[in-house]
Amino acid sequence: MNTSMLFEAAMLLCFGLAWPIATVRMLRTGRAEDKGILFTLIIWVGYLAGAASKIVMQEARDVPLAPVFWLYVVNSFTVGLNGWLQWYLPQRSKPGKRPRVPRRQGAERLAPVAAR
Repeated sequence: MNTSMLFEAAMLLCFGLAWPIATVRMLRTGRAEDKGILFTLIIWVGYLAGAASKIVMQEARDVPLAPVFWLYVVNSFTVGLNGWLQWYLPQRSKPGKRPRVPRRQGAERLAPVAAR
C-alpha cells in the first residue's frame, strides 16, 4: 500500500464515519429533517464511481484489488441506506398512512392529578 492509498483510506474513513452517525440519528428521531436527497444521491454516485475506478485500475494493470475498494463499498452502502431513510421516513408520516404508535409514558405521568 503506498502513501496516496493511505491518504485515500483516511479520507474514506473520516467521511464514512459521518453517514452511520446520521443514519442512527434519523432512526432514533424517526425524522429526516435538514437532509437533501439530491446531495445524498450525488455523494452516493461519487462513492460508486470511486469503487468502479478501483475495479478498472485492477483490471488494466492486472494487480490485486486495492484494499480501499472495500471502504468505497461500505460507504456506498451506508450512504444508500441514509438516502433510503430520507425517502422512507417522510412517506411514513404522510396522511392516510398507518398512525404512529405513541411512546410509552412513565407511571408517574399516568398517575391522576387528584392523587398528588
